[in-house]
Amino acid sequence: MGANFTLAAFIGISAALLAVPCSLALRRRLWPLLLLSFVALGSTVMTNHAFARMDGRIALILFITLHLAAAGAWIGGLPYLHVAVSAAPPEVGWIYAKRFSSIAFTSVLVIGISGLAASFKYVDRLNAIYGTSYGVMLAAKALFFLALITLGAVNKESISRLCPAQLPARLKRCVEAEFVIGITVFLTAASLTSQPPAIDLRNDRVSLSAVWARMRPTWPRLKTPELRDISPATRHLAQLSGRTEAAINANMQPANVISPNTPADIAWSEYNHNWIGLMLVVMGLLALLSRTKRLSVTCHWPLIFLAIAIFIFMRADPENWPLGPNGFWESFDQVEVLQHRAAAVMVVAFAVFEWRVQRNKTRFAFAPLVFPAVCVIGGALLLTHTHALQNSQEQVLAELSHTPLAILAVVAGCTRWLELRLPRGETRLPAHIWPICFMLIGALLLNYKEG
Repeated sequence: MGANFTLAAFIGISAALLAVPCSLALRRRLWPLLLLSFVALGSTVMTNHAFARMDGRIALILFITLHLAAAGAWIGGLPYLHVAVSAAPPEVGWIYAKRFSSIAFTSVLVIGISGLAASFKYVDRLNAIYGTSYGVMLAAKALFFLALITLGAVNKESISRLCPAQLPARLKRCVEAEFVIGITVFLTAASLTSQPPAIDLRNDRVSLSAVWARMRPTWPRLKTPELRDISPATRHLAQLSGRTEAAINANMQPANVISPNTPADIAWSEYNHNWIGLMLVVMGLLALLSRTKRLSVTCHWPLIFLAIAIFIFMRADPENWPLGPNGFWESFDQVEVLQHRAAAVMVVAFAVFEWRVQRNKTRFAFAPLVFPAVCVIGGALLLTHTHALQNSQEQVLAELSHTPLAILAVVAGCTRWLELRLPRGETRLPAHIWPICFMLIGALLLNYKEG
């Protein structure tokens, strides 16, 4: 509890919480809020890589401070812009939007210059981008930054082209998507901070040939290896080695008694991912065709989720019922099996829910927004989760395969959100982007490999 990062987090959270009552009690005095903002900003910088560097520390602290302050002014100001434009008359809202556009443009310049300057201190060579976890996350952050600039440019163009009466409807929806991507960038930055800088990992980087060997296009694995070739069930393996009783006495779960993955185990995992990829390609294609309104059957694309759920339930855990020796009920004591079955149940519920949305069978106004929200949350979780692998190069290769999936999921969610929220007549482009994102996710999973 006495660690520096704990104290810094405590100071930052306390300053943020104090800002709430201060903003309510001191409406005409801004200096207390400004002071609390600087305290929160300083505590964040204290937990950043910049504070721990021995070389160029002062310059890095300056770059990161400017970077975070500009990001806070831009992304943190978006909700206030949304509220202000919603509450004000169109002519006044147009003035608010134009003023905020200047703040956003300045913030983009500061973020770009300070981020680039700091990156040169943390990334020494090009192979650090694809050869380290830090480089992969930095590239993901840069791509999201480009997406934010694109949305900002759309907003700026709207301000200059549309009349004040037309602006709020379009601006507010783009601001919503911009804010969601901005929060994803913050989460990516937090994940980036948890990784050691690429410049400190010069001897254990993944080579370009290793990346190509893992990522090169191959025919998908649509047939499983023989069940007898995969590793024995961990429960039976423990019984054979006489460790079951010891594990029980030590209050261990049978899943803790593990054996290394064999080539057949890896082939089974690749088979699972490849089949899920194929189903996502079909689902994205049907969703894309449903936009043409020419094939009524294509509007049932959410039912593909049911096939995915059945596949997960039947094939994800070959050790257990109905494929393996472990019975249906006894396999619930394994956390991984429990997660897979819970995921299958949730996918079934989601399939029925989204199918009713597509058929206009729901009474709740928020129901159509659940699908894009799930896409964004799933993408953010995939982007920020860590891989507990002993081999650091395998960890980088896993992140190279997961990061594009996460980015596509966030883009799919945001474009579906825009399709639902933009005024009629402006939804054609986002309506076609998100099904293509699903097809690309499926294509990447079709080529998924672990070895």
